[in-house]
Parts: sequence; structure tokens; C-alpha cells
Amino acid sequence: MKITFEKYEYLIKDSLAKYIRDKDSDDKYTELILGLYEEASEVTSPIRRSIEGNFHEKEIDINHLGEEIGDVFWYISQISTQLPNCSLPKIALNNLKKTHLNYGKTLNLDETMDMSEYVQSVLETYRSDLPDSKNERVRFFCLGLIKEIGKVAELFGEHRIDGNVLNIYKMEEKLGDALWYLSAISEIYGLDLGDIALKNITKVHGRYNIDGTVRKDNEELEL
Repeated sequence: MKITFEKYEYLIKDSLAKYIRDKDSDDKYTELILGLYEEASEVTSPIRRSIEGNFHEKEIDINHLGEEIGDVFWYISQISTQLPNCSLPKIALNNLKKTHLNYGKTLNLDETMDMSEYVQSVLETYRSDLPDSKNERVRFFCLGLIKEIGKVAELFGEHRIDGNVLNIYKMEEKLGDALWYLSAISEIYGLDLGDIALKNITKVHGRYNIDGTVRKDNEELEL
């Protein structure tokens, strides 16, 4: 389903829990980056366990995988909107500009692109030496996702723990790279990023009220 990054960002803007909203900037980043790490592992774990011969071998629940991808997407969006002069559409577009430049390709999109256009552009920047095997290729993308999220955590850790100035530009770049890998993982399993986003919107608004307090009813958000 077609949905823009801007629309998604708008629809989840009130889905942040109050206990996070009330924190200062550094504490917000801490909570969100820890959450991003947690959710990323819930994407990569079922993929790793699906390999034949693994002690925990289990077939992937594709619907559940889509839900976990949506949670990672949510955290990437929330962190990007906390950064000064940043947004989800901006990090998505800047990533495509970088990857298309690296591969000498022309990009004819702007921040109004929908998610299907974004994913198609991601496909255009796949490396030619990617493994042919679906299992090996998706593991390559999982490693990429973890690597880029690790860079986000490293950059913030250097600021929060070591006292360095937070490198906003590099944070934006690494969030965009993580989004690229997340989209690549989705595409491998035939999951539509727009559908994932819409389901995630309903999910997160089912947890918290507009003021960020925990919801006690079963009302669903009308899109």
C-alpha cells in the first residue's frame, strides 16, 4: 500500500510513551537507542534460527517478522525526529542520494516519495556480488542492519559516555543506512514496507493515549 515517509512520521508523532516524552534529549536518545537495539534483534533472531541444522530451528512467521520490522522502523523514525533539523523523509532520501551516487545511478525522487518508490530505489543499489542464495543474502542484510544500528549506538555512546559532541550528520547517515538494510530484509520476504508501516501505526496507537499514557481500552486508530 502506498504511504509516504512524511505521512507515517505524522501519524506516529503522538505514539511516544509519556515517560520518554518527559525526559531530556540525552535520556530520550538513550531509551530510543536501547529500544532500537532490542527490536533489531527480534528481526534478526528468527531469521538466524530458521537455518536448517540450528538447534532452535523454526520456520519464520512472516507476519510476526513484519511486525518486528515495523517496530524497528518506528524507532528509526522516532530517533530521526529527535535530531535537530532532521526527519524520516530526510534520512531516507539522503541515503538514496548517497547509494545512487556510489553506484553512478540517477535518482529522480524527493522527500515526497512513497515507500514503494523508496524500496524500488533500494533494489537499484544492490551490490552485484551479493550471494545468490536467499538465506545467505538475508544474513548479509541482517549483518548490515546490526552494523549500522551499532554505529548509531557508538556515536551516541561517544557523546553520552565520553563527553564528545554528538555527530548529528553521522547519526542521520547511519539511521538512513539502517533503514536501507531493513527495507532490503523486508523485500526478500515479500513484505510491503507501506503495509508494515500502516500496521505499525495501528499497533503503537493501540498502546498509548495521545498524552502518552498507557491505553486501557481496545479502541483502534482510524486511518
